[in-house]
Amino acid sequence: MKQYLATAFVIFYFIVPVQISAQDTLVRKLDSLEIISARTPGIAQNRKYSAGTHITSLKPSSSLQQQAASLAEFIKSESALYLKESGKGAGSYLSVRGTSSSHTKITWNDIDISFPTMGVADFTLIPVYFIDGLDIHTGAGSAAGGEGSIGGALRLSSSPKWEEGVHGNVLLAAGSYNTLFTGATVRYSHNGFETRSSLYGESATNNYTFRNNTIAGYPWERLNNASTGGYGALQEFGKRFSGNTLLNLSLMALRHDREIQPTVSNNTNPDTYASINDQVVRIIARLYFRTGRVSHLLNGNWSHDRQEYKSDIIAAGRVSGRYEAEYSVNIFSVKGGVSAEFTNPEVYSYDPGTKESRASVYALLRYSPAERLTLSGGVRAMWVTDIDVPVMPSIDIKYNAINGVKNNLSLRASLSRSVKVPTLNDRYWGGNNLYLKPETSLTSEVGADYTLFLESIKADLWVTFYRSSVNDWIRWLPAGSVWRPQNIPEVLSRGVESGLKIRKKIAGWENNLSLSYNYTNIKMMESLIDNDPAIGNQLAYQPKHNITVNLSVSKRGLT
Repeated sequence: MKQYLATAFVIFYFIVPVQISAQDTLVRKLDSLEIISARTPGIAQNRKYSAGTHITSLKPSSSLQQQAASLAEFIKSESALYLKESGKGAGSYLSVRGTSSSHTKITWNDIDISFPTMGVADFTLIPVYFIDGLDIHTGAGSAAGGEGSIGGALRLSSSPKWEEGVHGNVLLAAGSYNTLFTGATVRYSHNGFETRSSLYGESATNNYTFRNNTIAGYPWERLNNASTGGYGALQEFGKRFSGNTLLNLSLMALRHDREIQPTVSNNTNPDTYASINDQVVRIIARLYFRTGRVSHLLNGNWSHDRQEYKSDIIAAGRVSGRYEAEYSVNIFSVKGGVSAEFTNPEVYSYDPGTKESRASVYALLRYSPAERLTLSGGVRAMWVTDIDVPVMPSIDIKYNAINGVKNNLSLRASLSRSVKVPTLNDRYWGGNNLYLKPETSLTSEVGADYTLFLESIKADLWVTFYRSSVNDWIRWLPAGSVWRPQNIPEVLSRGVESGLKIRKKIAGWENNLSLSYNYTNIKMMESLIDNDPAIGNQLAYQPKHNITVNLSVSKRGLT
C-alpha cells in the first residue's frame, strides 16, 4: 500500500497524451487566396433566442487534465455554480441560483439526460472525455430551454470535426488514493463521412486515513467501502450529403459502480456497507436539411436508465421525437418546433401500469430593428399526463452600448415565466400524488458584458442581477408516519452572478486568470405551517457566497 501511495504522490496528476494522425502536412506557395464558406449544415440552437441572459461556452477538449475529470469536477473548476456532493465519485447534483437540481435542464445533443423518475442528472456519471462542447446558461427560460429551466440550462454536445484522415488519442491519468483514468478515441473522416469511437474507464479506491472521533482516543482509521469505478463507450457516425443535408447517429453506454461511504461510527462495521450501480444507454439520430431559406431538424431518441440499490431497482425507458424549423434573413429569425415523449418507468413503489406521455409546441423570435439592438423571445405550451401545465413566455433585449475596436460593452435584460412539471417520483411514489401543482417562476434579470482588447491582453467581464419568485415549490415533508410531497406557496431567490477572464502574454508565456463569484439569497416567503421558523431564512444547504479562482500559465505544451 505504501508503494501505491508513493507512486501516486510522485505522479500526483501525471497525464500522458498520445496523438495519432494519418495526415501529412503539405506547404505550398499561394498566388491567390479564395475563401469558401465551410459552414456545417444545421439549425441554430435556442441560445440564439435568449439575448437577454448570460451564456458561458466552454471547450473541455482544450485541456487534457479536464478531459480526465468528471463533469462535476469540470464545472467546479470553471464556474462558481454550486454542486451538492456526497464525496469523490459519489452523487453530485447541480444547484443554480439556489434552486433544486431538477430546476436546471441538462441535455446532451439537445436530448434531456436527467433520470426520468427523479428529474435530475448525476454529474459524476458524465465523463468530460466524451464531451466536445458545453454551454452554461444561467437564467430562467423554459420557452427556449424547455420545461424545467427555472434555474438555467446546461447543454452538452459531441459532434463531428470533419478533419480528413485518421486521428485519435490515448489519455492516461493517475492521482491520489489510487485514482486512475484511461481513455482512447479514434476518428476517421473522408469524403463527407466521419466516425468516432471512444472508450473510457476510471476507478478510485478513495481509502484515505482519518481520526475516528466516535471512539475513545481518536484512533487513526482508513476509510472503508468508499471506492468508485466506471466505464463507458461512445460511438458516433456523421454523413454530409449534397444540398445542405447532414445525418448524425450517436450511441452512448455508461456503467458506474460506487460504494456508499459509511458514517464515521460505522466505518469498521461491514453489516452497514452498501453500494449503488448505475447503467445508462442512449441512442440519438438527427437529420438536418434545408429547403430554400428554411432549415429543418428531425431528432429521435431512445434511452434506458437503471439504478440498483441492494435489491431495489429503479429504471425507466424513454423514447422521444422532435421536429424543428427555422427561417432566417438578415435581421429577422423565427424558429418553431413540436415534440413528443413517452416514458415507461419500472419502479417497485409505483402503481402497476404507470406511464407518462408529453407533448409540446413552441415558437421563438429574434429581431434586430437597429444595428446595436436585438430583441428576442418566445412561448411554449405543453401537455403532460395527469397534470395541467401553464404556458411559458419570455422576452429578452440586448443593446450594444460600445462597439469599438478595443472594447465592447453590451447591456441586456430578460423577463420570463418558467415551469417545472412534478417528477414521476413526486406524482407516483408510494401512491398517486396527483394533487401536486407544477412549480412556476417569474424571473427578471439585468446584466452587462464587457470585453477589452489590447496588444497583448484580452479581458472579459460580465455581471448579472436577478430576482426569481417560485410559486408552488415542491418539497417532501412529514405527513404522519410517511413523507409526502407538498407545494410551498412561495420561495424567493435574489442574487448576483459575475465573472472575469484575463489573458495576457509575458515573455512568451500565456497567462490565464479567471474569477467567478455568485451571491445567492434564497428564502421561503410563505409556508404551509403557521409561524414556520424557516420563513425569511436562507434555504438549507444553499451557500450565500461561492467563489472560484483559476490561474494557469503555459508555454510550448507545458501548463
